Amino acid sequence: MHPAWSAAEYDRALLRAALSEGDRCWDSEANLLQVEAPYNPIHTHIKGGPAHPTRNSLQYALLLLERDGEGDRERAHSVILRIAELQDRSTESATYGIWGYYAEEPAARMDPADWNWADFLGIHLLLVHARHGDRLPRAVLRELRESVRHAAASIVRRNVHMTYTNVAVMGTFVTLAAGKLLDDEALFAYGKDRMVRLCEAIDSTGSFTEFNSPAYWGVVLQTLTLIREHIRDEEVLDLNDRLHDRLWLHFLARWHPPTRQLSGPMARCYSNDLGVPPFLVKAVRGVLGTPEIGPVRGEMSIGVHACVDYRMPDWALPRLLALEAEREQRELFTESPSPETGTTWLDAVTTLGSVNHQDTWLQRRPLFGHWVRPDGSPGHLHVHLMKDDGAEDFDFASGVLSTVQSGPHVAWLTGFACPAGDRHHHLDMIEPGDRFRARSLRLVVDVIGAPPVTETSVIDGGVDLDLGTARLGFSLAGGSFGGCKPTARLVPLADGVRIEVVLFESATPVELDWAASGDTFAAGTLSLVRSGTEQGEEPAPEPEVDVVGDCAEVCWTTPQGHRITVRGGRSVMSREEHAALHSATVDGAAPPSPRLSETRLVP
Repeated sequence: MHPAWSAAEYDRALLRAALSEGDRCWDSEANLLQVEAPYNPIHTHIKGGPAHPTRNSLQYALLLLERDGEGDRERAHSVILRIAELQDRSTESATYGIWGYYAEEPAARMDPADWNWADFLGIHLLLVHARHGDRLPRAVLRELRESVRHAAASIVRRNVHMTYTNVAVMGTFVTLAAGKLLDDEALFAYGKDRMVRLCEAIDSTGSFTEFNSPAYWGVVLQTLTLIREHIRDEEVLDLNDRLHDRLWLHFLARWHPPTRQLSGPMARCYSNDLGVPPFLVKAVRGVLGTPEIGPVRGEMSIGVHACVDYRMPDWALPRLLALEAEREQRELFTESPSPETGTTWLDAVTTLGSVNHQDTWLQRRPLFGHWVRPDGSPGHLHVHLMKDDGAEDFDFASGVLSTVQSGPHVAWLTGFACPAGDRHHHLDMIEPGDRFRARSLRLVVDVIGAPPVTETSVIDGGVDLDLGTARLGFSLAGGSFGGCKPTARLVPLADGVRIEVVLFESATPVELDWAASGDTFAAGTLSLVRSGTEQGEEPAPEPEVDVVGDCAEVCWTTPQGHRITVRGGRSVMSREEHAALHSATVDGAAPPSPRLSETRLVP
């Protein structure tokens, strides 16, 4: 614990920040918070304007009960009753047991509904009961129990696959806690069985399908902590303790102490800068510092952390604070439908991580890293695929990125899949035969924190960027899109620079048809090394790109002398076909794909 850090004071600060915003957003006529709805391209038709969120409002009710000031209980009770009214309680309904994001849009009107709301709101209802149930009026308690009962029934009915890591864990807590609250032995038994099935799913590879995901690592950490705090069952708690340790082992495998950032690759990510979120501040007892709590803009979740007693295992602290030596971390994440393996390089200045094969949904980080800038702050490297449709420039989910990595050096190959998503990886599919609008399709390398450039310039083959304490090397080795060769350019950004590989570009948006596109791939290399890194005696040869049958392949001898190759589909094809064609080698052999742990969670 940091000597100047106080858990109680930090919890009070979290509550003050959240409640100040909640009080500001309170709508006494609706008995809910009213916020400016953020843009969300999926699930909801509400893309902006004032709206009354269900989850935020329920979180606010919990925090009001925590504060327990004048009028707080009455306001909290009114929210709980309003939330009960907004739940779909018809067992015949396809959206039974869940809520819409907003009071203005019931779940049945969403496109599609988000069944995770049974898990998210179920957790907060159960927290209200666990911490304040003995003080709730009878009518409020009755409606809370009914809401929990329907949410838990929805979770059981859905019975989500245990590879959906964060939702699998949340639903396990909800069904366990609801089983006890409702004296429902069958529901509690389901929760216990689900805990075993969850651990068995993780045992299949030793790791997590939603691998290395900062926000959802926090969700899982929070939920496992709630199981430890609120579930009284020896068998459940034994599995929970093992799973909690595995979660920390997974986190620390790619934690980079010099930048205090989580390196790549990541299955799901919302921000390139992890910072020190409240769950991490509390778990490590302030040893990473306590960032100032800024405006929360309608969000109440920051205050919920005050209600959770996060802990870090004692063995984890040395790994959190210092990198003992530079190292390469390889880890098997999933085995089916096709294996996903991550490789991460960590040294005293840089870290770079990649996954062997992944789609390009905006939450993915298939090739991602950081470096320590000259002023000590972290810089970020983010590779993603973008589509400009003439109205908006956004991450294009139909892409495929394949990589092979040795140390801080990566060979990459990018292409496109169909059927595949536009903005989301499966909710807005572009099907075979569909035409879609695009002005450009680009593989983008954002180098945030790099020294600025004054104007856009053409990259002829490759570029080497001096980052002060590190060097970024990038090459476009070859490719084709509709018979044209991709080009590359260096573009200024307000907070760094951008490398763009342009596969397709038009002065005005055009209708693209994948069937008429022919070859659709680009290939090259990327390195992120600390300044002064010794290379081989001879300059590294240029990467080679070859096309054989249905495949494109890039081969490269890295500056460290390792021969790396990656192969994948050269044209638009299904994700399954891309995965089947993917292969990689390091010095002539398939890269190792080790388990994070050989110890089984379920003996």
